[in-house]
Amino acid sequence: MLLDPTAEILRHGYTLDDLDRLTRTVLVIDRWRNDINTADRYAAIHFAITEEILTADEPPTSGDLIACGRQAANRYVRTEMHHHGYDQRDTAAGPGALPGFQRYWQQSGRIPWDERLVESLSLAQIWPLLTLAQQQAVMALALTGDHQEAADSLGLTLIAFSGRLKTARNRVFGLWYEHETPPRRRRRDQRIVSKSRTCRGRRLLTVSDLERLRSQRAGGATLQALSDETGYSKAGLCNLLNGKRKPAPDRQEAA
Repeated sequence: MLLDPTAEILRHGYTLDDLDRLTRTVLVIDRWRNDINTADRYAAIHFAITEEILTADEPPTSGDLIACGRQAANRYVRTEMHHHGYDQRDTAAGPGALPGFQRYWQQSGRIPWDERLVESLSLAQIWPLLTLAQQQAVMALALTGDHQEAADSLGLTLIAFSGRLKTARNRVFGLWYEHETPPRRRRRDQRIVSKSRTCRGRRLLTVSDLERLRSQRAGGATLQALSDETGYSKAGLCNLLNGKRKPAPDRQEAA
């Protein structure tokens, strides 16, 4: 004769069947009803009632266990609401309404939490698909913030490093927008080529240099004349003058 596992006594005369019945009773009468994930709420209530049965010195009544389950449901829901930024003084305002939640995620230049989550998951999926050389180029620039220093750390010329970095970026761009229509323009990297104020033997234009060149440009100087003066291409000067590229820092700023 097979025994019914749901009829097995846990403690104090309560069976698994009783445990399920009490948990479902709490789900029916608690204040949250179907507002919060029912399966997770069931698990939280079930665990709390089980713990109460197994640890109580005296046999708890059904009323005691139902009260215990309702408290567990309240704790679970409040925790979930806190994680999603609900303001418990005005739950109708929806997720993200809690002032502290907004300060942390939406202000002070932080990326919104949902975008940050998507970026984190996407990066974890894309990163292993890059070659080792591409990963090294991306990491070197991330750690140094300086193209020339990143190239030096990998033992590459600046041209070779730039080519490897461009390949890595194109690979990431293609994977990121896979099955989607990518934007026509990609955001330009505004980091300076080198913080040392020199690159391949050429002195880089600094913040002060750029202010002077803008004054000359406003006074009527042509891009060709400024190009001849600085040794920069007209396209390179345009990027600097329009703010698409950053100049090297002045000496006092670098210090």
